[in-house]
Amino acid sequence: MPASPHAFTRHASLPHLELRTTTRARDNYQTHTHAEYSLGCIDAGAAIYRHGTQAVALRSGMTVMMEPGLAHACNPDAQQAWSYRMLYVDAQWMHQSFLPFDAQAAPQPLALARHHSDDPTIFQTLTELLDRLAGTPDPLQVDERLLLFLEQHVLVPRRTEPEISVNPWGVARARDLLHAHVEQPLALAELAMASGLDGFTLIRKFKQAYGQTPHAYQIDLRLIRAKQLLKQGATLADVAHQLGFADQAHFQRQFKQRHATTPKNYQGNLRAVLSHG
Repeated sequence: MPASPHAFTRHASLPHLELRTTTRARDNYQTHTHAEYSLGCIDAGAAIYRHGTQAVALRSGMTVMMEPGLAHACNPDAQQAWSYRMLYVDAQWMHQSFLPFDAQAAPQPLALARHHSDDPTIFQTLTELLDRLAGTPDPLQVDERLLLFLEQHVLVPRRTEPEISVNPWGVARARDLLHAHVEQPLALAELAMASGLDGFTLIRKFKQAYGQTPHAYQIDLRLIRAKQLLKQGATLADVAHQLGFADQAHFQRQFKQRHATTPKNYQGNLRAVLSHG
């Protein structure tokens, strides 16, 4: 039996996300809905995206967006196969990330600014996010980038309202949680719960308070700890594994971006100084 052209990727650290990768398929779909918010990249081929009275011709390099309950069907051109990736985002997680707590009990679907786009920037940004999910993702980084993508490119802009005063202790509790779990992966939802804020507000307020987003702050903490471990003679592979980096290359890349040298060079110079001390 030939392999299915449809593959699904799920990560225990990101239970609110599911990635579908379809490669050179010719399947047709009847009109259907999803319980999740859906974001898709058209990687190759062409298709017709029907929803409501709309019939949109899709081609490679375009993106599609759907809210829960949108009746739709995307079917390929009869003359060729097509390839696409679709990210399904849990609706409850979306509402917890963007709505005030008092509106989460009986939320209405978040309004989308568009249902498709041919903007190459939107396609590239979503592609980079999906590429991370196809590998070994950092959950906090993925959540941050996803919320920023949704805010900038998918959702209807929210009304500008007077800035609401936020208890600084809430943001500090999120920071304390990062300090307490430097070596463990943390989801944005955990930090939001600790702070008493929705996820998107936490990202903004955290950056205002500490100059970095929660994920960047987490990486900074890990690199501070990495320098301590390198001074103690730990190997690069052990440091990368202990501190939750995807792999040694990821660790080295993050270290060099912040310190303009590689961890190997940093540790080698320490050994040279010690040997001549």
